[in-house]
Amino acid sequence: MPHRVRDACDASFAAHENDCSGFAKAVATELDVPLAGLANDIVDTITGGNGWELLKDGVAAAEAAEAGNLVIGGLRGSEQAHPVEHGHVIVVVGRPLAHGKYPSAYWGRLGGGGKTNTTANFAWNTADRDRVFYARHDIPR
Repeated sequence: MPHRVRDACDASFAAHENDCSGFAKAVATELDVPLAGLANDIVDTITGGNGWELLKDGVAAAEAAEAGNLVIGGLRGSEQAHPVEHGHVIVVVGRPLAHGKYPSAYWGRLGGGGKTNTTANFAWNTADRDRVFYARHDIPR
């Protein structure tokens, strides 16, 4: 089951490597999980219930991803150490963990620089990477 998320990430990356929210939505669509909006909207969705369960940290995010859930990590632009208009979101795929706490993930990035199967500590700067929200959603069978 966890390979479904990686497979969806691999299938969606080329078309969305320059758009984190577009990438997350494309992966969610592949897995029949509703997700809409830009990065800030996605963070609001994953932190607001409606089928999404907040996770304690990156370790719990990796565990949930490895158990076969869709796991999204995100931080609103206004919640960043240096607030900006747009937030950022990633799709967590599991381990390995960097520094014992940052899960492996895929993400697009506005303006380029998206990553595949890279630990989440590279998705944000050092001031923001420990403030990221992670949440899981069941994937319909």
